[in-house]
Amino acid sequence: MSHADGSVPSIVFRSLHRALAGDERTREPLNALVVWTELGRGLAGTLEQVGGDQGLLRKLIAGWCREQGAREDVDLAGWMYRLEGAERLGKEETAMALRRVQADLEEALPALAAQAQASDEARRALYLAVVRGWFPVGLDLVRSMPRGRTAERAEQLGALSAWCQRYLPAEGGDPAALGVRVER
Repeated sequence: MSHADGSVPSIVFRSLHRALAGDERTREPLNALVVWTELGRGLAGTLEQVGGDQGLLRKLIAGWCREQGAREDVDLAGWMYRLEGAERLGKEETAMALRRVQADLEEALPALAAQAQASDEARRALYLAVVRGWFPVGLDLVRSMPRGRTAERAEQLGALSAWCQRYLPAEGGDPAALGVRVER
């Protein structure tokens, strides 16, 4: 997927890559994948706000990966590796990385900051464009992992699908699964 034009997906794609590469800790592929996943969890929550079903983003990714020839038998244990304490992002560092990514995206794409005033249709269109820019970054991150560098495309797609199946919100979850705090 090429993102060389000035479209919203290409701006999101370049901005997300730039923000992740902008810090030594998020240049590490597994840390970057964690930040990418947290962004995806936020996108899944936004999808619900614009009328999608919970779990739809995860389902869409799995379906696309299957259509592209993803292997179904990819074991994530073979892809994951352990980062030791100082190398691994903690909750606060992940939150800081997310704020950095968000600031970079809002600077590169002022329409994100103004979306609250947009019509529902315009918000949906912007949301879909953001997802189209966000998603291929995940595939790039999987490819940059030690196992991903030598894996065939079908295995890379299978690893991305397995990752999303494990870490993106599923159908029937509760608001906490999306990182939403419910107050009574």
